[in-house]
Amino acid sequence: MQIDAPSPLLDAGDVRALFDAALAAARDWHGASPVQREFAPWPEDLTYVSREPVQVPGLAHLVNDPGAASEASQALRDAILAIAPFVEWRLTYSEDEVGADFLQRFGWFELAGPEGHFVTNSARITVGFWGANLFYPRHQHEPEELYTIVSGAGLFHADGEDDCMLGPGATRLHGVNQPHAMTTTDAPILTLVYWRGAGLADPPRMTAA
Repeated sequence: MQIDAPSPLLDAGDVRALFDAALAAARDWHGASPVQREFAPWPEDLTYVSREPVQVPGLAHLVNDPGAASEASQALRDAILAIAPFVEWRLTYSEDEVGADFLQRFGWFELAGPEGHFVTNSARITVGFWGANLFYPRHQHEPEELYTIVSGAGLFHADGEDDCMLGPGATRLHGVNQPHAMTTTDAPILTLVYWRGAGLADPPRMTAA
């Protein structure tokens, strides 16, 4: 599934309009989901900050195949793809932690949060992408987390819970410092993820074996 990315040769106003559209699509996604609304209210103190784009190898994989979306999630998927060349992508993990192939086909960015493209201290809303046939090792973090699947699919693992395969529209809750992992099979996965609670600006850490 080839998705055409927008030209990176846009002026600041055009880029800002793309970010505003992505934020609106995310807010609509949140508003249409009782699970998301119950997990955290939509932040109202959002301030746009222009950040220098940082690209990662996984961006090319996202643009080439973002995974199949549902009718309900297609608008958000396409809005994320529109801003993908202009966001501050991050990797967080080292090759020793996740392997070289993982870092070639993974990336995430903070849409809204303490260090987001829209700054707020009341929530953290991130976008994550994993290519097909990847294993995201066990890790944990202090904030509670709600995954929402925008496109593609993944097998989610969490200590104390059954594994479950999730596709567009599904959600997965992770508790405070609950170790969890994820496996993609023949499809990539694109997610919108919410954090709440203490430590919103802190990175996740790998869970000791």
